Amino acid sequence: MFKFVLPTLFVTTALFSTNVWADEDGSYVNYENIVNELKASADEKPPVSPTETYDWDDVAMHGGVALATSWVAPVSPDGQSGSGLLKGIQFTLGMNLFSKKVRAEGSFSNYTQSELDSRLRADLKEFELRMVFLPFIRDNLNLRFGAGLSTRYMNLSSLSNSGWTTYEETTPTTILLFGFERKVSKSISLGPDLAYHSTLVSDTFDKSSWNASFHLNATF
Repeated sequence: MFKFVLPTLFVTTALFSTNVWADEDGSYVNYENIVNELKASADEKPPVSPTETYDWDDVAMHGGVALATSWVAPVSPDGQSGSGLLKGIQFTLGMNLFSKKVRAEGSFSNYTQSELDSRLRADLKEFELRMVFLPFIRDNLNLRFGAGLSTRYMNLSSLSNSGWTTYEETTPTTILLFGFERKVSKSISLGPDLAYHSTLVSDTFDKSSWNASFHLNATF
């Protein structure tokens, strides 16, 4: 009996060393093939994700020029008062803050001397820093609204019995801005802005004012 069992075990072991299971059609899968397939799977490199493309429009730079006006109503230290519209030009530089809908802007405005009253004249220079949001409305039209700070340098000339006297004032203000911007090409846009300036100090003859401008903006 021992002689019969021993050959049987040998044949069974040989079969299991070369074949693992039988498919439905009766064919056997070789053990070495399975090992090779597992090894090949382990050696495969994980798929490499495609390189992320960065939209440079999200950090685009901007430059612009505008026709600007400022409605002022100063009261000179000697008691002369008047109101009127100062006219000038504004230059702007800006940059998208990682979104086409958020922009940081800085501007310089120069308003030429104007006669506010027969006895009162004024001119103005202004530096602004503001954060502007540009939500899309429709057909390349964006709303512009934001806030910021500015420094205004006003020269005020007052006529008295002794002649003209000029006063100078530097006034910090806050800005609230509202406007529109419409793209007329891929890199050019046009639109109006209206801004309210509120003084941060009370001891100044340059009181709160309204500024309006029509700007041309280039993206590069």
